Amino acid sequence: MSKKLSSSGTEPVSSLADFDNSIGYLIVDTARFVRRSLHIRIGQHGLRGAYWQFLHSLWQGDGITQRELSERLGLMEPSVLEMLRLMEREGLVRRERDEVDRRKIRVYLTDSAKRLKTRLMKVAEANGEMMTRHIPSADEAKLRQMLRTIRQTLADDVEALVAGQQSAKALALTNVQKFETEVPKAKRRNARHRDTTRKKDASRTI
Repeated sequence: MSKKLSSSGTEPVSSLADFDNSIGYLIVDTARFVRRSLHIRIGQHGLRGAYWQFLHSLWQGDGITQRELSERLGLMEPSVLEMLRLMEREGLVRRERDEVDRRKIRVYLTDSAKRLKTRLMKVAEANGEMMTRHIPSADEAKLRQMLRTIRQTLADDVEALVAGQQSAKALALTNVQKFETEVPKAKRRNARHRDTTRKKDASRTI
């Protein structure tokens, strides 16, 4: 990747063109077109394209809680809830309170949503074949392996970052608790010191 010098002429900086050609950007931008292409094809079957990732996840196992579904999809719970309400109105899912813990709401596919699986999986497969039609089979296999490697590297990095954040929060909490414990002790020591000083002053006066 070519580098340009900063205005000081000392530190190399990447141009926007360099960034647009980076592996990370290309993956994200490619994923945008993959998703858009698939959503359009699913829309041709009378469904919202955005339903795909929800259906695909629930086909792998429904009856999970809304929170578990949001974690699977990597989406915020309010966004998941909004989409589930739309899907519920269209007869694709039903939501029921957990029999043991009434605070939890579980998500189930309806029979009509289950019947969509075969048809929509064929749509997704056709979309996948379309986007790799100009890539030789040998190169496609290498690409799959490289993407798996990148994905695992990122997953490990995210896990380490989350662990680091949790450790930092735990340390901060410990410091706060220590501060809250030490401050009263210091106040008591100061109070005792003032009492002792007053007593000494009083004895000198007498």
